[in-house]
Amino acid sequence: MIKPLFFYIFALSSVAAGVAIIASTNIVRMAYWLIGMLLSVAGLYFLQGAYFLGVIQIIVYAGGVAVLMVFGVMLTSQRVAAQLRPRRWEVLWLLVTAAMLLTGIVATLLDARWSPEEAAASNNVADFGIHLLGKFVGPFELASILLLIALLGAAYLARPKVPTVKPEDTPK
Repeated sequence: MIKPLFFYIFALSSVAAGVAIIASTNIVRMAYWLIGMLLSVAGLYFLQGAYFLGVIQIIVYAGGVAVLMVFGVMLTSQRVAAQLRPRRWEVLWLLVTAAMLLTGIVATLLDARWSPEEAAASNNVADFGIHLLGKFVGPFELASILLLIALLGAAYLARPKVPTVKPEDTPK
């Protein structure tokens, strides 16, 4: 009785936070709504018995990435509360993309074959490590390279804009 209630609470709060992220124009508030959504998704993981994923969701995403994003926005922004005003074509593109994704999700759910006799996934950290660095080492390393590229791109975009002096501009 209580588990479905918590499921609906976490599901509705994650959807509401996702809508608030899209609807907000203040980038700092967007980051805080993102933290709320990530915590709600972690609650859903806990309800499904995926405790390892729930803890990783809190530590890595809500605790690390989202807080880093908040500090990054606050430290690199020229204005304290940067406002985002999407153009009309951006909103149209967002709606078309969202409709396509929703159609794909609904089609996948309707076509899925749900069989209750499937074996439950292991919730053991040792099994995760064996699978991650055994069978899935390629995607694991690809994700690390992608994160490195994102980090380098963020550092490049956040660098201070210092005007350079050309040799012909120097006094003689």
